[in-house]
Amino acid sequence: MDNNLKNTIFIHPSSEIGENVEIGPFTFIEKGVKIGRNTKIENNVILKEGTIIGENCHIHSGVILGDLPQDLNFKGEKSFLIIGNNVIIREYCVIHRATGEENATIIGDDCYIMAYTHLGHNVKLGKKVVIANATQIGGYVEIDDQAFISGLVGIHQFVRIGKLAMIGGLSKIVKDIPPYALVDGNPARIYGINTVGLKRANFPLDKRNLIKEIYHILYSNLPLEERIKKISEFEGDEAKEIIEFIKNSKRGLTSAVWRRIEE
Repeated sequence: MDNNLKNTIFIHPSSEIGENVEIGPFTFIEKGVKIGRNTKIENNVILKEGTIIGENCHIHSGVILGDLPQDLNFKGEKSFLIIGNNVIIREYCVIHRATGEENATIIGDDCYIMAYTHLGHNVKLGKKVVIANATQIGGYVEIDDQAFISGLVGIHQFVRIGKLAMIGGLSKIVKDIPPYALVDGNPARIYGINTVGLKRANFPLDKRNLIKEIYHILYSNLPLEERIKKISEFEGDEAKEIIEFIKNSKRGLTSAVWRRIEE
């Protein structure tokens, strides 16, 4: 890099920069920031206090990480944004640190977050989550492993999205989405299971059929306790995951379009 451009980079002396880290011009790194080895930080990036980035990440131009939460309950307490390994964050994303002493907004390993996306305070992403362009995610949202969120989706605070769920573009999400669901619309509705995602994740046909059968029961007209009892009779981790998700749901489950579930 040209020496004149190097002079445009600010790195606070207390920050910890790992081996082979690349930092682009006009980037600003506040005190206490930690960056793991082999991570690339492009130009015009702002890394605020409390930001911890893992190894082999790629942070693209114009990204702002770890700024104060947009939360009236935040009182200046010490909190964090923790980003795992092999994470890609594309241009002009904004991700805030958490509300609450020693709490953290967490991005799991191998996530891919596309341009102009916003993740609010206390959000938690599992591993291999993909979020497409300009999606807006409210505070305390939890998105489990390998979920796929399409572009321009709005997700209400405190919503939880289950493992390997897929949400179509422009959807409005205000209630919880169970694992493996295929979701679209405003208001959002479940149209079936994420068959393509399950195939890509190497779920065999018998497991895909099992998940579909579980969904027939989950969205039947039976009382909730009876639905849970019937689902608990199935063997395998998938049934257990869905039951645990239902029991822990605080906002209730997204409704289904029954005809599509039946197909």
